Parts: sequence; C-alpha cells; structure tokens
Amino acid sequence: MNNLSKNYVNDEGNEETIVASSSDNYTVKLDNYTLSNQKGKKESKLSKKFKGSFLGADIGIKSGGFSTIAILATVIALAVLVTLYFIWRF
Repeated sequence: MNNLSKNYVNDEGNEETIVASSSDNYTVKLDNYTLSNQKGKKESKLSKKFKGSFLGADIGIKSGGFSTIAILATVIALAVLVTLYFIWRF
C-alpha cells in the first residue's frame, strides 16, 4: 500500500496529519493539488474598499445594524424619486 502523509497546523494551533493512501499499484502523488480552500483568499484592493464603504455594507442577517441599511434605502428611494420627476416632467 502506498501512503503519503503531511503534517500541518490548523487554525487552533494543533498539529494535524493528513494521510492519503492507495491500495492498488498506483503511487500517491499530491504535488499540485489543494485539499481545501486556501487560508487567505486574494482579494483586490478595489473590492476591499467597496466592502468597507457605505454602499458595500452587509445587508444580511449578520449585518452590523439597521441604521446603515435604512439610510441606504432612503438615499436610493430619493434618487429614484428625483429621476422619475425629471423623466415625467418632460
């Protein structure tokens, strides 16, 4: 049986071992494969700035508060009303 083991340190700081094995005559190679998602996904500077801004605020269950969502909804509603006023005026 062919075995390949790799030690790594998990998020809590504990050392873990990954074992990949093969019971047939094939050798086990894990040269270019990733077993899980990378720890730090690369994110562009523009997307980081947008997420940190007023327009990129989280509006889901884990959002920071209701006030930013209410202000954002008010700004969008006012922009729509002004746009409709100018469209229907002419």
